[in-house]
Amino acid sequence: MWLGYLIILGLVVVLFWSGSGWIGALRYSMEYRVGISQVHMNPRPTDCDWGHSPFGDKGCSYKATVTAYNSAGDVVGGDEAPTYGHDTSTGKPIVSYDSGKTWVWLSAPDTPDPKIKSVQVQWVKVTD
Repeated sequence: MWLGYLIILGLVVVLFWSGSGWIGALRYSMEYRVGISQVHMNPRPTDCDWGHSPFGDKGCSYKATVTAYNSAGDVVGGDEAPTYGHDTSTGKPIVSYDSGKTWVWLSAPDTPDPKIKSVQVQWVKVTD
């Protein structure tokens, strides 16, 4: 009986850790507070998996990259999302596309709605 519990727990941990499939979609749905139907995941490539031909370590893996969009299709969250703020001296809205190193002023109509409506998950190959 304990062995069965351990096997089920191991499967849940592996599936959640891999970030693929419906468990990955559930994870991102909870993280970005959107419906699971609003999480769009590309299939995780299998060419780096140990069990695919040729068998063994391929020296690579895949990392999930997440991009979150508002209702207008503007990027407002995720791994490489722009940072929005306000200029402390003028109060004007500003945006940074390089993690706060440089800033650009926005006009009020250009300021995107920060509410996330959909999430896109893609896979990037990483050399080990």
